Amino acid sequence: MKNIIQLRWTPWLLAINAAIAVLAAGCATPEQHSFNHDFGEQLPVKPMYSIQNMDATHFRITVHQGTPSKQVERVTNLKDAATTIAKAEAQRLGWEKWQLDYIREYDQGWMHYVVAEVTREKYIAPALPQAGGKP
Repeated sequence: MKNIIQLRWTPWLLAINAAIAVLAAGCATPEQHSFNHDFGEQLPVKPMYSIQNMDATHFRITVHQGTPSKQVERVTNLKDAATTIAKAEAQRLGWEKWQLDYIREYDQGWMHYVVAEVTREKYIAPALPQAGGKP
C-alpha cells in the first residue's frame, strides 16, 4: 500500500521540481536595456535594446521602440541608437575596426524593430615612413 501512495505523489513532485528549475534558470531571451537611460539620450521613441554575443568576432544588436510612435523618424532614431550601441560595445571589446550591417527590419504590432550585426575587422596599423628612407 505504501508504494501506491508514493506513486501518486511522484508526478506532483516532478512537476513542482520542473517548475522550480524553469523559474530558477530564467528566461532565454536577452536582457533588455533602455537606450535613453544607458547613453543619456532623450530619443522620443525611447529605444530598448539587447546585445547577443555570437562569437569572438560577431555580435548582434536588436533595437525596438519603447513607446508607440508612427512618426517617420522612429526608424532613424532606432538606427542611430543601433550605431551608438555598436560603437560603445566594439570599444568595450577593444576592437579597433568593425563593420555594422543592418540585417533585418520589421514591425510587430506598434513596435518597429531593427536588427544589426557587428563584425570585427582586422586592423592593420599604418606603416610609418622610416627615418632616413627614400621619400
